[in-house]
Amino acid sequence: MKLGDWLDERTGYRAIVRKLVEATVPGGARFAYAWGAALGFVLVLVAVTGVLMMTVYSPSATTAWASVSYLQQKVPGGWVVRGLHQFGAQAAIVLGVIHVGYAIVRGAYRKPREVTYWLSLALVGVIVVAALTGNPLRWDQRGFWGLRVETGIIGTVPVVGGVLQQLLLGGGTPGHMTLSRLYTLHTVVLPLLLGGIAAKHVWLSRKHGPALAKPADAVKSDRYFPTQAARDVIVALGALGVIVALTWMKHGAPLDAPADPTSDYPARPEWYFLALYEMRKPFPGKLELIATVVIPGLVAGYLFVLPLLDKKADRGVMKRLPLLVPVGLFGLAAGVLTFASMRTDAADAAFGKAVAKAEAQGAKSLVLAAEGVPPEGALAMLRNHPETRRVALFEQHCASCHRMGDLGPPQGKDTAPDLTGFGTKAWAKRVMEEPDHDTLFGKTPFKGEMPSMTKPPADPEAAAAFTAMKPEDLEAITDFLAAQAQGKKGEGMPGEKLVSQRCTSCHRLDGKTDDEDTLGPELRGWASVPWILAQIDDPGSGAAYPKGAMDPKLEGHMPAFKEKLSEKDRRLLAAFVQEQAGK
Repeated sequence: MKLGDWLDERTGYRAIVRKLVEATVPGGARFAYAWGAALGFVLVLVAVTGVLMMTVYSPSATTAWASVSYLQQKVPGGWVVRGLHQFGAQAAIVLGVIHVGYAIVRGAYRKPREVTYWLSLALVGVIVVAALTGNPLRWDQRGFWGLRVETGIIGTVPVVGGVLQQLLLGGGTPGHMTLSRLYTLHTVVLPLLLGGIAAKHVWLSRKHGPALAKPADAVKSDRYFPTQAARDVIVALGALGVIVALTWMKHGAPLDAPADPTSDYPARPEWYFLALYEMRKPFPGKLELIATVVIPGLVAGYLFVLPLLDKKADRGVMKRLPLLVPVGLFGLAAGVLTFASMRTDAADAAFGKAVAKAEAQGAKSLVLAAEGVPPEGALAMLRNHPETRRVALFEQHCASCHRMGDLGPPQGKDTAPDLTGFGTKAWAKRVMEEPDHDTLFGKTPFKGEMPSMTKPPADPEAAAAFTAMKPEDLEAITDFLAAQAQGKKGEGMPGEKLVSQRCTSCHRLDGKTDDEDTLGPELRGWASVPWILAQIDDPGSGAAYPKGAMDPKLEGHMPAFKEKLSEKDRRLLAAFVQEQAGK
């Protein structure tokens, strides 16, 4: 007995294949029928890639991000699997909406296909929920803060919102328990539900056949193979082409920095929820329920009862236009709101800056993770690594007053000298030319303490006696100061002699000054790491600025950090600021 005969005798597979091959398509093959087949193909793609990802993924708050990063960067082809999975899920949403939209336009929800239509609505709903539960699993900033937004919306639902929120999060804030529950939902509960709905939907679709535009179409019929099958394959391959292209362009799916509940993040929902996000804006406070519950509930309710409302004998679109207009308006409103949200964000410079910062942090995290993630988790890796910790220290302890590069308050909102380029010759020269500029000491208690070396004072009498410093002397002094910032002693430099002759009436040089009551800082070692560290430790220690600099009358002076930060952090911060001298 041949193998095929042996297998057919035990499984009856030939009858199944024959039934499939000989199946007919009433009304003839159409590309419009292929959307459902393409959706099925994409769901299989998502399921297969999901199983592959499960072999690497570890669902806990300390391991989730690291395992996704490992898949993205270390596992051969891992980034392809992630990309196909994420963009496949998004493609499934689009294909599901098209599939339902076509059914509505063709009147495929009418008797006897009401249940088939309702199952298609449920299918799209479960696909969206599956996408929502999958995004936080990577435990990066985008997924985490998106989850906070989404569960916040759930929590506003009257009566059951708080309970649902607690059930989903497993506590007050997202953590280990949240990931365990989302993982179970995403990989077990929802796939089973989705598979059951899809199977029943397909079975009913084959039972009732396609909805024909007019009875005359029934006289025409095509074999499923090859006419309709070819159309299904073409549309499915088209969808796959888009998914592969997006995967290639993005090098897999995006992965932001590890989730940090203590950080700021420009949280936005995924694109398929931007319309809902935008719709919330005109409804502040408790009125938000109108946008999050009432309006979506009305839309879902209308789509559900549509088969019960449409009883006209004629299936033509024009005859059913009054019932279809609201559906068209729903789609139009969703598109307009989505576009408005994207446009608002694109025009928001602060949002753009925050996104760029988050992307840079994400890129930095991946670089660090390539060296290995410690057992404490990716967030500990990020917080403790010198390159990222020093930025965090500056943002937490310095950036409320100082600007330094892209860090610090918005332009004009700073209240202390801009440290961009601090320690460079150019920075020192600016101080000598216009010390009271707003970006230097103009907003500090030291305003008016130092005169310009090149510009006459405002007072006419003083201006008459003013003599500008010679350019060559200015060059020599700034050369000397820049050398100090680089840790060089600068002994014998022309600028050293000029400083001792022209600056010590207010400043210190090697601790010596002509006037102990003045507030000018020590210029030996100025802007070097030890000098900056002394300033961070205690601005009134005398090592950088004299003790008088901490006089309570000088409101707004810099505080001491010796008791607030560890020595390791203070040294890290000092070295970070001093790096400006090399720029």
